Amino acid sequence: MVFLFDKINKLKYNRLRFQEGAQNMIDYSKILKTRESTIYNQYVKDDIRIASLADVHISRLVGKKDIDNISDSLYELNPDYICMLGDLIDSPKYLLDDKKLKELEILLSNSASIAPTILVLGNHDIAIKESSKIVDITEKTDIWNQITRRENIHLLTDELYKDNRIVIGGYKQKLEAYINLYKKHIEDPQAFYEDFKARESLYKNLPQDLPKILITHSPETIIGLDIKDILSGYDLILTGHYHNGCVPAILDDIYPKNAGIITPEKKLFPRNARDIIKLNNGTIMIYNGGWTKIAESAPKILHKTNCMFYRQMDLTTLTSDEDFKETTVKNKLLLLKR
Repeated sequence: MVFLFDKINKLKYNRLRFQEGAQNMIDYSKILKTRESTIYNQYVKDDIRIASLADVHISRLVGKKDIDNISDSLYELNPDYICMLGDLIDSPKYLLDDKKLKELEILLSNSASIAPTILVLGNHDIAIKESSKIVDITEKTDIWNQITRRENIHLLTDELYKDNRIVIGGYKQKLEAYINLYKKHIEDPQAFYEDFKARESLYKNLPQDLPKILITHSPETIIGLDIKDILSGYDLILTGHYHNGCVPAILDDIYPKNAGIITPEKKLFPRNARDIIKLNNGTIMIYNGGWTKIAESAPKILHKTNCMFYRQMDLTTLTSDEDFKETTVKNKLLLLKR
């Protein structure tokens, strides 16, 4: 424990409180770890600050206190844009739960009051089991469009958001790219590639004089293929889904930089599951660590282990300052409201 405090003081982190309990363990889920990265981009006129968040997983385990903490944290970060990277809810069944639907609406409304909020849907937002098969709820109902049909909220389903400062492409990965996740615990990069390539508006004739960002939920299919031809137009890709590789907070600073312990596809010890990497086409990709690590849909026996993990957000600054041609990253810890 002395080592932990030495590490925190050395990095000028905020002091952590201890949770009273039988084992006197730190409840890391009461701590927000914000990763602040600065990335050079020649097309930026004035610095652009982008807050990104994935994997909220609103459910019986994630409720009003989480929404308040997320909202307060976004207010404090004061970004120019907010990107929600999928899995806002743990299951589409919560869209029919008045209390949970209200929490989702409050989260989006609060976010939109801070900055333009751009979001994509993840597998937990769309996939629901009917009879013996899994279906995409967005093909059966317009409920997500109804929820996001308000000022300053932009739900992107294979389309672009563009203003005079930035271009953001939002790709909604199709159920076929996730389907093996439910059958064989492995995603299908070929299904992603073929579907994305058919959506030419996402990668052809992109504006050349603005920074370009792609947001999508899962990084798995992107790193699974050579995608130079369809993603080279993007400077930055923001993804979620990997839950920081489920690396406990106590190991976060000493575990190998990009590696994880397990992915949603049940892949053990993946080499890339978190942090920031550069793809083979030069595009930078950020793995957002996510708000929730162990969702309600995980085996119940694992739910209480959420106290082992930080909540996580990213604040990414795009700048044309050439001093930042090499990406710089720093982390900050903040104690959340109880």
